[in-house]
Amino acid sequence: MPFKVRISKFRHVYGSPYREQDCYKNISITCNAHDGNFCAVNSKFLAIVTETSGGGSFLVLLLSEVGRIDVNHPRIRGHRGPVVDLKFNPFNDNEIASCSDDGTVKIWSIPNNGLKIDTYEWKIDLHGHQRRVDYIEWHPTAENLLLSAGFDYQIILWNVEKAEPIQIYHCHTNVIQSITWNRNGSLFATTCKDKHIRVIETRSGRIIANGIGHEGPKTSKIVFLGDTNRLLSTGFGKQFERQIAFWNANDLSNPLKIQTIDFGAGVLIPFYDHDTRIIYLAGKGDGNIRYYEFTDQGEPYLYFLSEYKSTSPQRCLGVMPKLGLDVTRNEIMRFYKLFATGSICEPISMIVPRKAEAFQYDIYPDTPGPYPALSADEWISGIDRDPILVSMKDRLDNTNMPKITTYRTFDHTPVFSNRGISSQRITQLPIAEVLPTLKSNTNDQSSSSLAVSTEKLSINIKQQTNHTSLRKIESLRIPATSTEIHHLRDKYQNQKRQIQPLSKHNFEIKKRVWSVDTNENSLSIQQQQQQQQQINEIDYCQEYLKQQEEIQSLRELISLKDNRIRLLEDELQLLKIHPDD
Repeated sequence: MPFKVRISKFRHVYGSPYREQDCYKNISITCNAHDGNFCAVNSKFLAIVTETSGGGSFLVLLLSEVGRIDVNHPRIRGHRGPVVDLKFNPFNDNEIASCSDDGTVKIWSIPNNGLKIDTYEWKIDLHGHQRRVDYIEWHPTAENLLLSAGFDYQIILWNVEKAEPIQIYHCHTNVIQSITWNRNGSLFATTCKDKHIRVIETRSGRIIANGIGHEGPKTSKIVFLGDTNRLLSTGFGKQFERQIAFWNANDLSNPLKIQTIDFGAGVLIPFYDHDTRIIYLAGKGDGNIRYYEFTDQGEPYLYFLSEYKSTSPQRCLGVMPKLGLDVTRNEIMRFYKLFATGSICEPISMIVPRKAEAFQYDIYPDTPGPYPALSADEWISGIDRDPILVSMKDRLDNTNMPKITTYRTFDHTPVFSNRGISSQRITQLPIAEVLPTLKSNTNDQSSSSLAVSTEKLSINIKQQTNHTSLRKIESLRIPATSTEIHHLRDKYQNQKRQIQPLSKHNFEIKKRVWSVDTNENSLSIQQQQQQQQQINEIDYCQEYLKQQEEIQSLRELISLKDNRIRLLEDELQLLKIHPDD
């Protein structure tokens, strides 16, 4: 039987470390034995936890500050204990969260030009854990939501904007070893020292699935594999062999597949790139990084691609977000490696070798952008949305706002009744067929307000609404062929023909006031001017109020269209899931 080679565009991916002059040197990297993220990076800054004699501190460097770092470089100091985990806000490059042995989670604000002096003042200080806080994770789609796991066996979901907890989870019986969100943030999974893997519903705190993970006594890690409803865990077997296992997020009774990697002693830390479906495995204390291609079509689920090898062991790896990669080099992943024995942070690029210099659409699909799909209040109200995807080619073209390509909405309302009965929604459906009537009087409207086009009205609404409604309007914009919009446009044009220009209207007011004065001959010139000014002011106020009423009516129209689009999306989702019904 002939040997068949599996076809993959990532078969020849290789790791390319940066040159020595492009690395970050002379950094007193922490010697803490904790397995948290001592390194965090985004498209602007690089943060590294440093060794200090008392309290906790970490460096925040601009990505351009390569070479030898000054020993007295400004740092962020404010924790009373060693810092064990760092995470940049995915929707704000100038905001970073840190947790420490002092039992607190702090949010820091970083200036655009970096730190110039030591920083002791935090933006937000979150107190809720009784012991050390080990891990923190930002919500993947909602703004200002942060999950923290502590040594007190508790997990707390924080509303960072209000500096208060939303939910506290008490379902763990031992030390939590890792936490991970799913694609839209409706679920999160944990591994624990009691060897259990738990999948928890975020809002209710209900355990969706629970099962025994790896049987070894050492630390286990876990990561959600995008929107495939699969989990990847790393851990140790009974004979201390390092293992990886695949799980169904709805059933953790038995793994879909378990595979032995080697007999190393360091903890295997998994990294998953959903855009390329590549899994990276980096062992703490190892010098190599293995990477595999994942498929959810069935066994073997995992296909080995290659391995990056180095003689220098790694203490931790920071991962650059997708929008910070160099697409001109066909870079699909970049790690920032902290040396375990030394004071160097070395960037490592994972590159797909290709000769073409054009943008490679097949290896750069649309990726989650730096725009939240939800506000914290919307998420608390029960709405789930997938991340807002943006094109990386728009970043290459130096555009300020990448085009939004996806905006899907899901709610937790049951859609089906009993089987065999016509499908019904339990909640009241939004009524989007009724055209809202304009509240203003058509006989007194000015021509300037009636001649406003649909584009200018959208700009006015943008200026008066918050960021959440702005994203809704931009991503769910009503097409120009809509019947209601044409009806409004025709109505405005008819009203424009019937109403005289504003200058003539003002002239008539002046003429009327003047004729009254000449007939009575009892008011002085000063009184005449005052009366005229009062009448003009009243007229302007009325015009302003009418314009506000028009804007409110158009807002109602956009809201109804928004609800109608959501209803159609739910019906489409229903047809995809249950086409027979």
